[in-house]
Amino acid sequence: MNRPRALNPKLVFGFAAFLLIYLSFWYSPVPARKARFPTVPPPTSLDRILIVAPHIDDEAIGAAGFISDAVEAGAQVFIVYLTSGDGNRFSAAVLDHTIRPRRRDLLREGRIRMREAVEAMSTLGIPPDHLFFLGYPDGGLQDILAHPGMLYVSRRTGESTVPYPEALSPGAPYRAGNLRRDFLWVFCRVHPTIVIAPITFDAHPDHRAAGLLTRETISGLEPRVRLMGYLVHFHGYPRPFAPTPHHPLLPPPQFLSSSWSMYSLSAKALQRKEIALRAYRSQRDSPFLLALLDSFIKKNELFLDEPLPEGTEGERLHCTRSTLG
Repeated sequence: MNRPRALNPKLVFGFAAFLLIYLSFWYSPVPARKARFPTVPPPTSLDRILIVAPHIDDEAIGAAGFISDAVEAGAQVFIVYLTSGDGNRFSAAVLDHTIRPRRRDLLREGRIRMREAVEAMSTLGIPPDHLFFLGYPDGGLQDILAHPGMLYVSRRTGESTVPYPEALSPGAPYRAGNLRRDFLWVFCRVHPTIVIAPITFDAHPDHRAAGLLTRETISGLEPRVRLMGYLVHFHGYPRPFAPTPHHPLLPPPQFLSSSWSMYSLSAKALQRKEIALRAYRSQRDSPFLLALLDSFIKKNELFLDEPLPEGTEGERLHCTRSTLG
């Protein structure tokens, strides 16, 4: 008679750890579940909405449902992508069937992601000429803005200038002044009434940089606009870390007291959000990114209303003919 094989303690411990981590993402703390938040007013035909996306897919993660309803209401919606997401080695490796993706593989991923953005946003009714690709380096926004006099060289692609012909300023050196100029150009072209941008305490440095750049730009513009912040990366967020269309998207417990607002998604808006997220096929090859994308399939979207700092008259920015180039 064969004796039953003993379980490997390491496997048992590993499975238990995985289960504990998964459950920690699944359940929301009681205070978060009991919290109540005001609702975001629905968009109208008078709105001009600009979504700021550090990477291609962030706009769909944070606001695809709101975008869908805005387009249906007759609002004008525009997206500005600060990077083309050309720093994801895992996705580049899968796309090019290689263990060690080269620089050209990463740039090819950036071009693929731009095409996916056009496809994804078309499912929400946004035409290609409402998409602005700036093409600055994935993973480099914070360093660029923190060192204004420095020429940044991407540690991932080796590029030091915008490498994409489709970008707003092809060949522009990776410098803070160029990034700020292109970003301001988009604002002056769009004249938004509502701006949806990353929150400045997002765990990803590109998102924090995008949030700070947005606040800096808006605080100097006339007329003033409404800023709505969205969160993508934070420990334990979102919960459940899985597609749960009947579950609310709630803020991290440590930020419950902040000025959050909820935007409820109809069945139609939720379906359109799912379709838009599925268009980002290059990112769905990564198990983590697949889980992250789908975990934002919830019954609402979540936005933070942040008060903007008051700029002085000398700091006001005005959109002139020279700004638009």
